[in-house]
Amino acid sequence: MTIIASPRPWYGLLLLLAAACTSAQEPTKVEAVRVVERPVIETVPLTGSVTAEQRSLLSPQVAGLVSRLAVDAGDRVDAGDLLLELDSELVSIDRDQAAADLASAEAQWADSERQLNEARSLRDGAIAASDIRRLEAEERVSRANRDAARARLKRLEAELERHQVRAPFSGVISSRQVDLGEWVSPGNPLMELVASAPLRVHFQVPQRYFPRVSEQSRLSLRFDAYPDTEVIGRVHRKVPLSESGARTFLLRVTPPDDAPELIPGLSTSGLLELNTDRTGLSVPRDALIRYPDGRVSVWVITEAEQGQVSSVREQQVTPGISASGWVEIRSGLSSGDVVVTLGNEALQEGQNVVPERIAESHANDQGGSR
Repeated sequence: MTIIASPRPWYGLLLLLAAACTSAQEPTKVEAVRVVERPVIETVPLTGSVTAEQRSLLSPQVAGLVSRLAVDAGDRVDAGDLLLELDSELVSIDRDQAAADLASAEAQWADSERQLNEARSLRDGAIAASDIRRLEAEERVSRANRDAARARLKRLEAELERHQVRAPFSGVISSRQVDLGEWVSPGNPLMELVASAPLRVHFQVPQRYFPRVSEQSRLSLRFDAYPDTEVIGRVHRKVPLSESGARTFLLRVTPPDDAPELIPGLSTSGLLELNTDRTGLSVPRDALIRYPDGRVSVWVITEAEQGQVSSVREQQVTPGISASGWVEIRSGLSSGDVVVTLGNEALQEGQNVVPERIAESHANDQGGSR
């Protein structure tokens, strides 16, 4: 009978050889960070859009026939620019007649005033008191006629001005609802004007986070049209009104001056950072090793000294809230531990490493990248 020797003794020998080779290898160079207490910041992802401060659907103040279109959709205009003109021929004729009537009324008033002044300048008894009173009445009537003529002319000039629709503010014509030759009345939509500045970003914030938002809250912005650009916005105003059933509240954010060129309607994503009013141990996100079964661990350097050979051990941790590239560690680490942040992808238990850099994490540090 033939007896086959078990391969297990050879397997143990191979493990010993592998360990000897590992110990003979040069220590791996890594970067690390010292774990300290930090304020725990919670991040809330938001989606919103760029919105103009002013948006107006313009309509005429008087009825009339559209005789001129000075702009079209997409045109940029300044405040006071002519946008549309209605046919004003009849009103112009009435205005000219009113101007002539005013000139006649002023001449009549000037003559009656002259006669009254001449009568008053005569010596006592040269003219009857009743004649003075008559001349005073005529002067008052002519003066009233003059004032009425002035008012009529002013009204017709204002009506004539209302046959022109001008831009109430600077912006862009987003749409036009009328064409030449159409008859329009007050209240009919003519065109929509959207202000080009200032612009805000509107977000809907879930109600459980809204009370914790303040003007000092940090909020990073990304725009779909500029996916590689991230800027920091400033909370402009909290609007404490919720749409029925939505359970969200409006947050208006001002983009910074160095933001890329924005247009109303541009979709935006935001990351809102909220203070939890507590502190905890935190490590950079790059320090975490995540396994398919859900385990999360870090590599801790034992007796870590910068530039000195040390060994590492794997430590399982329980992560918590993450923000600004840092992750709260709820269990598994102690303050002062040094964890590997760069070069931790292929480490083994007990492997020798050389920390080229040990960063000191401060409580007010906002470091890290997303």
